[in-house]
Amino acid sequence: MAQLTVYIDETTRKKIEQAARAAKSSVSQWVKNKLTQAIECDWPADYFSVFGSLSADDLESPESLTFEGDHPRESL
Repeated sequence: MAQLTVYIDETTRKKIEQAARAAKSSVSQWVKNKLTQAIECDWPADYFSVFGSLSADDLESPESLTFEGDHPRESL
């Protein structure tokens, strides 16, 4: 397995060590897990291309709803 040297400040090092202890993990394993999570893509390839693809004209307001068909609520 490859090794990587990272230079960090003392405060960050202490926080990493505390987080690793809390996770019952070694510092190396904790950092590896965090880096892996940061670079893995959980979204489908074109997921973000849908944002902004609708205009205001594409959206419709629903009709006013009545609550006549609702089940009676219990009083608390």
